[in-house]
Amino acid sequence: MRLVAFPLMAATFAAAQALPWSASPALPWRALATLPPPPASPTPSRGSLAVTLEAGGSLRVVDGRGIVRVRAGLPGRPARLWRDGGVPLEGISGTWPFPDVTPLSRNFGLPLLGQKDFRPSLEGLLWILDDDASFLTVLHPATGRLVYLTLPAEEGLELVFLPDMLVAKEAEGGQSRVWGLPWLGLLPQFIQLGVPPVPEKPGTALQPYPGG
Repeated sequence: MRLVAFPLMAATFAAAQALPWSASPALPWRALATLPPPPASPTPSRGSLAVTLEAGGSLRVVDGRGIVRVRAGLPGRPARLWRDGGVPLEGISGTWPFPDVTPLSRNFGLPLLGQKDFRPSLEGLLWILDDDASFLTVLHPATGRLVYLTLPAEEGLELVFLPDMLVAKEAEGGQSRVWGLPWLGLLPQFIQLGVPPVPEKPGTALQPYPGG
């Protein structure tokens, strides 16, 4: 039995290592003394892409022709949702319209630098905080790209989208801690979100399944 169990344990460990969020790097969160007052949320974007998130964590993006662009799962079950530059979404599931062209897709992920309010560059993004609170999943429906942002704590968190940074705050407790992450600290992730994936080459009679 031990000889059988060991390969099964090794296979399970290898599968866990292959999860897309398992290689997410640590991010330069820094502790803040106070939480600045949040400004008004931006206006939500609109478009022809339909993004559906189910309560179990299944994520799907469908374009105007009915073609499924993205099928993915989350690290956990969704707990809090935001879109664009910090517009909160009600509930933990639903279907929402998103644009197929955004500031990040037009500039290959390079946001407009030097602006006082960074949030307009985040138009067309979906932000998902799951119940595990170890990662913040960010979906860019226009390119079908996903990134997973490591969070500073594994307890319940509230997110605040400020013009110059993303803020994570412990949701409970009299001495709640607060962390800030400047938007420019996420420049590699924005570039990754903005670059569309390379389309697969069509199959041939000799190789019907590209990449196989």
